[in-house]
Amino acid sequence: MILNDNRITYKGKPMFYHAEFKTPLRACAKMEELACFVYMIDGTYEAFASYGGFKVGANEALIKKCGNYIANLQGSFESVTIYFYPDVLHEMYKHEVPSFLSVTEEDITMPKKVIANELLDKFINNLFIYFDNPELMDDELALLKLKELILILLKSEQGGSIHKFLSELFSPDKLQFTTIIQNNIFNNMSIEELAFICNKSLSSLKREFKKVYDDTPAHYIKNKRLEYAEQLLSSTSNSISDIAFDVGFQDVTTFSASFRVRFKDSPTNYRLNQSRK
Repeated sequence: MILNDNRITYKGKPMFYHAEFKTPLRACAKMEELACFVYMIDGTYEAFASYGGFKVGANEALIKKCGNYIANLQGSFESVTIYFYPDVLHEMYKHEVPSFLSVTEEDITMPKKVIANELLDKFINNLFIYFDNPELMDDELALLKLKELILILLKSEQGGSIHKFLSELFSPDKLQFTTIIQNNIFNNMSIEELAFICNKSLSSLKREFKKVYDDTPAHYIKNKRLEYAEQLLSSTSNSISDIAFDVGFQDVTTFSASFRVRFKDSPTNYRLNQSRK
């Protein structure tokens, strides 16, 4: 549920967006040919996408390509999101085209975590003047604020990786089906959510999965999670509950029952037997 929703538009498009949500909240979202900068004021933002999962907390920021993703919001969630539209960037730099707008042949970009600094904090705080008084922000000023943010990011400690991210931002997505599956095997999501991230219907996901892996998604993913859990039980001292969640199970009871069926032993006894060996 949205508790507070303030946005500033540019030519009818949302560009600066301040929101507070009642949590916990988990939802599917789809934003094609779009990227965004997310600055967390409070709470936790976790998301799963074609390139895997990522997580940011209070006073952290992230720049990412949107596409299809699953968003999981926790805590007293409050954030400021700033959107990057390809046509707006090209318009903004039409007289001085920067290198990061060139299209590369790279695969889909990974999200980049940004370490917040004083300059970035002040930039975000300054936006609240316009959230409270949106009539003060016209299209020309909106472009200047967007350009200011880009310059701040490029001059940050992560400037090099952000420059690369921006250069790859709007190249065509070429991430193969198998790569998307492997990136998300250990993420806690349903088969329906996985189909959404793959931009497929549930039936088409199952058909493609059968053709590629000769197995059903549920059976294949469960086995991979249990195999990884077996490795963690043998090689780490992590608790059973931590391992269950790390490999993608929603609860310890389901994990323990599945592990017993696969390995004919409980996770605890399996670990003890391995340590004796």
